[in-house]
Amino acid sequence: MKPKLFALVIVAFLVGSSQLASAQKGEVSVNYSLLDYNPAKSLSGSRDLHGGGGSIGLNLGEYFALKGEFEGYTSTTLTYHVPSTPNSAPGTFNTQANMFTYLFGPQLNISKHRSRWFGETLFGAAYTNAYANLFKAAGVTGLSATNNGFAMAIGGGVDIPVSKRIALRPVQFDYFLTRYEWKPLGINNQSNFRYQAGVVFAFGHYY
Repeated sequence: MKPKLFALVIVAFLVGSSQLASAQKGEVSVNYSLLDYNPAKSLSGSRDLHGGGGSIGLNLGEYFALKGEFEGYTSTTLTYHVPSTPNSAPGTFNTQANMFTYLFGPQLNISKHRSRWFGETLFGAAYTNAYANLFKAAGVTGLSATNNGFAMAIGGGVDIPVSKRIALRPVQFDYFLTRYEWKPLGINNQSNFRYQAGVVFAFGHYY
């Protein structure tokens, strides 16, 4: 998914879902996101990715919600140290890359002591142009880059209400798995951790 199309999908989803949420209880959030990116077999090393996005949640009773989340991470310079493969010569290459994620799944909410604690298990996909740019820079032949990979987030956080319909989200931590493949090098999973913080806008009083 191209970045501009991704942005349009986010806007359309948030606008449409907010209309649905206004008819029942739900929430919309906006947030900052810090991703500690740790590939199992790395050509460029671990790094921190900065970005942000938002989510929409529709309540399914007192404790559960259905959540859709969209995040984007800014372009960063990557230095790859590529060994010799059947499809490319060895070398060191610098490229630019960004990443966008779109996830969906259940969220468990528990209110306690004027705060709301939540846990989530989300599944979806992550788009990046990192491999396409690397393949171009390295002159890789006979292969096509995998730009869309599987993604999963498991974690939770806490919301602190400041009014009946607005809450601050000071902390959210997730284990965040992505799976981009370059089969000749055996690159599969990237085992990442994610921190988020933001603001939550509720439709209907449920804090």
